[in-house]
Amino acid sequence: MSVSNKTVLVGVASAAFLGPFSQTVYAPSLPELGTFFQVNTVMVNLTISLFTAILALSNFVVGPMADRWGRRAILLPGLIVFSLGSLLCLFAASYWVFLAGRVVQAMGISTALLVAPTVIGDIYPPQERPAAMGVFQTVTFLGPVFGPVVGGLIAAYLHWQWAFALLAAAGIAAWLYNRSRLAETLPQGVVPVRITLQTFRRILANRSAFSIIVLGFSQFFGYYVFLVFLPTLLTALFSQSAPSEGFFFVPLTAGILAGISLGGRWQKHWSRARIVGASSFGIGLNVLLFWLALSANLMAIPLLLAFLLVYGLLLGCSLPVQSTILVNLFQHEKATAVGTYNFFRFTGAAIGPIAGGIISLAYGINAVFLTLGILLLVAAWVVRQNLSDPFDA
Repeated sequence: MSVSNKTVLVGVASAAFLGPFSQTVYAPSLPELGTFFQVNTVMVNLTISLFTAILALSNFVVGPMADRWGRRAILLPGLIVFSLGSLLCLFAASYWVFLAGRVVQAMGISTALLVAPTVIGDIYPPQERPAAMGVFQTVTFLGPVFGPVVGGLIAAYLHWQWAFALLAAAGIAAWLYNRSRLAETLPQGVVPVRITLQTFRRILANRSAFSIIVLGFSQFFGYYVFLVFLPTLLTALFSQSAPSEGFFFVPLTAGILAGISLGGRWQKHWSRARIVGASSFGIGLNVLLFWLALSANLMAIPLLLAFLLVYGLLLGCSLPVQSTILVNLFQHEKATAVGTYNFFRFTGAAIGPIAGGIISLAYGINAVFLTLGILLLVAAWVVRQNLSDPFDA
């Protein structure tokens, strides 16, 4: 990696970090938010669910714009929009103004989540992309880790609304950095093409891209199922208190971060398509074993921690490789392809908790993980049948 490329990578990855960080930084203060605006739990949770839904939908718009007008041209205004949305949340006197601020935030930061992997595809040659994608994924996954910690400190010593002052300041800082370091990376000499429905059909018709999209949907579906249902399991199985439940997310996050590093070394020995296939089947089998342990009443805390660590490890191995293959597949429509991929990933994140809740009410919580395991294995089978990377040796 050249020094100039590293400075660009730091800028776009830091901007993308603000997406998941914004989703969780005020999570410790959700009860206070409900009291402040005098709304129920459903309305409070809507501020998170709607944010995720807007992230998904925005990518369908932002991707084609970035392919037509440029990466820098989309990212910089997006960071300003994000900061304005954060200020709207900070000064909101009513719930509906706050919710509008969350919508504006999501619309703005969706540009960073799309532009970051697209820029990596622009400036790094194929042999260096996996390492750069690993850095991007690592920084992005630190968002959900640091969000609740920072938000909890703000709520303890200031007021929960000041979390949005921090987000506004971080958005401006990211704008200043990228404005000075990020040159336009849209390949020169390429005549911008008009993005139509046919463009999206062509992306989805690509067997490798389709398999990555199916996998991304399934894995984000599963990741958010674990985030939502793990506290319920901990209370039911081990009578864990709310403060101690956060400890159980450590092996999941640590596994993801370790997996990202492991996946980079793994690529020296296996092709990227093979890595994605093997890790995908491994995740599905891990969840089915998790379900079996639950059903047989064999689940103990050490075993639960082991399942979470393995789940995170395999997910971390897979995610950067998926993004690398996707930008390898589309040389002139990288941003649109990434936008389509993000749309389905974030849709999976939004649907996972809802579908899991419906299944849990009808058949019990064990059925949630049986269904998830089957879904992940089906996605792994689709990958095994269709995925290839044009730059694999």
